[in-house]
Parts: sequence; structure tokens; C-alpha cells
Amino acid sequence: MLIDMKSLYKVYDLGETEVFALNGVDVQIAKNEYVAIMGPSGSGKSTLMNIIGCLDVPSNGEYVLNAQKVNELVDDELAEIRNKEIGFVFQTFNLLPRATALHNVELPLIYNGTTRQERKEIAKNTLEKVGLGDRMHHKPNELSGGQRQRVAVARALVNNPSIILAD
Repeated sequence: MLIDMKSLYKVYDLGETEVFALNGVDVQIAKNEYVAIMGPSGSGKSTLMNIIGCLDVPSNGEYVLNAQKVNELVDDELAEIRNKEIGFVFQTFNLLPRATALHNVELPLIYNGTTRQERKEIAKNTLEKVGLGDRMHHKPNELSGGQRQRVAVARALVNNPSIILAD
């Protein structure tokens, strides 16, 4: 099992009131499985995605990702998991406006210690795979919305993560 969550709770303390964003959620996702999380506003979708992506931690319960107990890790270990195991495609893409498509795709590789030459080659190949080989030296404002989205997808794929989270 790639993701195994048991009895997951996320409680927000709002002074006199507690809000249960997640209330005993169980989720199992196998490798190579595609999953869509759907529901009305306020149902806990974003909270669950943030926990899956190691951007937040549960209040209670167990989260195991690739046989590693995520809820027992400290911040630096969570950051390492985010960089190696998880690719993010954000709704607003979160591209650096002054950086080229190539540099935006290189960013996750910088954080994992890949050499400069290797970084450029991997990022270039990934951009070519998403059909942007001819646009890699353009900045986000020089790209269409669809091209920006493909840069964000390439950035999510560049580390060959176990999970792609797309909002």
C-alpha cells in the first residue's frame, strides 16, 4: 500500500469551539492507483490533501506513506518526504514569475542536491515530455495558461515522485 491512513482526525481549536475537519478517516491507496477526492465545500478535502502531501499533520490517527510512519516525523524529515515522494500541481501553478520554465522545473532538483548539469538535463527532458521543449527559456508571463499548467506538471514530475497531488 502506498498510502495507508487509519482513524485520521484533524481538529482545529477555535477558542471555545472545536472544528473537526477530519473525523476518523480511513484511506488506503495502492501504487499506480488514481483517486479523486470530491465533496462539498468545508468537507475536509483540502485538509486531507494537505496531510497526504505532508504540508500538515493529523491531530490523531496514523499515516503511513511507502512503509514510513509520517505522523512520527519531524519537520526536516517531512520536508525531505515532500521533495522525494510527492509532486504538487497547485491550482494557481505557483511558478516563479522571473524564472524561465526551465528554472521553474529545476527547482525541486536543487533541493535534493542534483548537480547543476544533471538538473538542466533532467528538467529539459521533462519539459520536452510535456511538449514544451521549444518554450523552456520563456518566463511564465510569456506562456499561455495551458503552457503554464504544463510547466507546473513538469515540475511535479521532475523528481519521479511516488505521488502526484493536483488541486
